[in-house]
Amino acid sequence: MIATIVRRSFANRKKAAALMIASITFGTAIASSLIVISMEIGGRVSRELRAFGANILVEPEIEGMADLSGQRRYLRYEDIVRAKTIFWRHNIVGIAPFLETDAEITSNGKSEKVGLIGSWYYKELPLPGETGTFPVGIKTVSPWWSLSGKWSDSADNIVIGSSIASEFSVKPGDRIDVDGTPLKISGTLDSGGIEDRQIFMDLESLQRLKGAGGKISKVLVSALTAPMDTFAYRDPASMSKAEYEKWYCTGYVTSIAKQIEDVFKGSKARPIWQVAGTEGKVLKRLKVLVYLLCLMTLAASTLGVSTTMIMGLVQRKEEIGLMKALGAGSEKIALIFVTEGIMIGLAGGLFGYLLSVGASQYIGTKVFGIALEQRAMLLPMTMAGAACVSIAGTVLPIKKAMEVRSAVILKGEQ
Repeated sequence: MIATIVRRSFANRKKAAALMIASITFGTAIASSLIVISMEIGGRVSRELRAFGANILVEPEIEGMADLSGQRRYLRYEDIVRAKTIFWRHNIVGIAPFLETDAEITSNGKSEKVGLIGSWYYKELPLPGETGTFPVGIKTVSPWWSLSGKWSDSADNIVIGSSIASEFSVKPGDRIDVDGTPLKISGTLDSGGIEDRQIFMDLESLQRLKGAGGKISKVLVSALTAPMDTFAYRDPASMSKAEYEKWYCTGYVTSIAKQIEDVFKGSKARPIWQVAGTEGKVLKRLKVLVYLLCLMTLAASTLGVSTTMIMGLVQRKEEIGLMKALGAGSEKIALIFVTEGIMIGLAGGLFGYLLSVGASQYIGTKVFGIALEQRAMLLPMTMAGAACVSIAGTVLPIKKAMEVRSAVILKGEQ
């Protein structure tokens, strides 16, 4: 009997049914697209935020008298590739080693002592135990640095910071004395920071020049990380075995820094909090925004179903009054509305999911430059969620239907 009543209800109110299904369809389509974005937003946005620069600094660990005496310590060159052997190796998207020394430059009657830095701008290193390679160098950790000309490829040429080039009135192709040796300027570097007042050389060339073979002063690492929460800031030494495993196997910047520290002998790895902290805040706020938009969209769909049903209730008062007069209880009246809500929800959920497939691909392409992955598990989730939203929209119409008095309706009174 209920099935017959529901079928006739849809047949007699086709426009209203179509409007409710459309409301659920668009609501769930937007919500499903937002869910897809929320699933992908961590990795995608984290990758975009890598343009902020490296988020982990690896330096030699200096303790005791060595620290007091100012003795210089170095990291090992061969440990660079070992960074790609840690548990979170696939999250490391950039590594740049640096050898820091000083030099005196002279040109056009001017002389100044500046930092002489050995590094790579871009280079491919072999992956440990694999046939492929991975990128390293300044370009992978500081993509905003602008190189004019080409990077130094030998001890006979250098790259100078833009501020030095302006101060000494030199350009690529000119020569400048470095510690009394005339070297050719192969390019200029503009970073907007202290690097603009430094000069750079190929890492291996500077190591040979300074007799520092296999030595590096520091390493900058750019890694994709998970947003920091309270647990991420805990001291690993105070954790239980289970807590430590959870912390170690979560992509926090702190846990990745710890793993990098373990593979660089005699090192101390620490997060660059100005970068890491900003990333975490941005990701959290974006996810909160996505969830709020999702809730608002579903609330609007619920309101659309509820409003349409209440408007249709005026036409159904006689039907409800007659059912009550024939002995139909409140449960049966409510069941009719809930059944209608479930059918509307399932239909709208299916259409909404299909629409969200194209919507999420479009959003992913426009925002991230790549299509977002549409997970199959979203289909049952979307349909179940749409049914719940539609049922929620029947609550007020059911309440109004319960207030219908059969005696008044049958007498022809409103």
